[in-house]
Amino acid sequence: MNTHLCRLASAIVLLVSIGDVTVGQNKVPVDSFGEVLDSAEVAKLLVKPACLSAYVDSARTCVVKDVPVQSKDIVLSGQLYLPAPEGRWPLVILVPGGFNEEDLIMQAPRYYAPRLAHCGFAVYVYWKRGTGSSGGIYAEATYDDFIDDIANIADELSSLPQVEERKIGVFGGSSGGLLASVAAARSKRISFVINTSGPIVPTEEANNFNIRSALRARGYADSLIQQVMPLWRRHHAAWANSDTAEHEAVAADVYELRKHLDPFMLPTPYQEVFADSGLVFMWPAFRSAHRDFLAELRHLHAKWLNIFGERDEIVPVTSCVQNILALGKAGGNAQYEIIVLPNVDHSFINRQARSQVPVIRIIVNWLNEAVLGVRL
Repeated sequence: MNTHLCRLASAIVLLVSIGDVTVGQNKVPVDSFGEVLDSAEVAKLLVKPACLSAYVDSARTCVVKDVPVQSKDIVLSGQLYLPAPEGRWPLVILVPGGFNEEDLIMQAPRYYAPRLAHCGFAVYVYWKRGTGSSGGIYAEATYDDFIDDIANIADELSSLPQVEERKIGVFGGSSGGLLASVAAARSKRISFVINTSGPIVPTEEANNFNIRSALRARGYADSLIQQVMPLWRRHHAAWANSDTAEHEAVAADVYELRKHLDPFMLPTPYQEVFADSGLVFMWPAFRSAHRDFLAELRHLHAKWLNIFGERDEIVPVTSCVQNILALGKAGGNAQYEIIVLPNVDHSFINRQARSQVPVIRIIVNWLNEAVLGVRL
């Protein structure tokens, strides 16, 4: 296990002390399993790779082909980006992020694809099931469907003459990072995975953290947030445990509280979730709330890069780090790395500098070293 923690400012500072890792003000225990990289090694990952220095948006430096993929009973629509010279290349499958807002979930894949292709990787960009021109019905999908789609893409594209079948990886951000990681645990075809800001925590914990942050962001008083959070925790626990009786009890409390509290502060009762078309974007998450994906990650033996922002308002980073450390040890996988960027949020905006952290530099440098074997 390699754990990077770095500060992007006038200097790069390693935030690691003997026996623990610092994430914000929290200390995360670390035992002797694996090693901790020093600040010089972290600095190498932040140096702009030569291929990115030479990249120009307007220049056509890759070939793009339409490549549909059959996944169970549907066909996924996708495009394969290939470096301009003919050859066989490591493949990176870009997993769309959360929900079904089509323009939003494709922003990151469309940004990364031509740049990674320019740097010598085949890249596959696809519409998740039920979005864009892909088949399936998004409202009926589950996270297991999305995960199996990723594994099926890896299987089908492995036979392409342009792809190095032993060097196939997946890369996703936010919920896409979790899905990519679980797909790598399920599929022997996937040999590396990159997770940026993906919640490596139980769904119930992620939801509670997310809701508290959202209520604060909306400006509700702490006293009101403390009043409603127990109800939210019961709501999320009922979904996690498929507890119909508790769903009904929560709904009764919600209906009562709606009489004197802002409804936006309260959970949507179970009976209303699948009747509200405005919540369609959340339906796959609701249908998957009972799943324990962390149990599957014990079987992840691929190379695994995890990048988080210390000030992530959506994902509980401290818990993610603790879980990755524990999962790596439990599964005997020492091929993972964790990077926590201080003062950086879920989207890798540096709150102090008010600028975007160039995470793609870290990703390309890591791919060069971990996949291509090029020493930095």
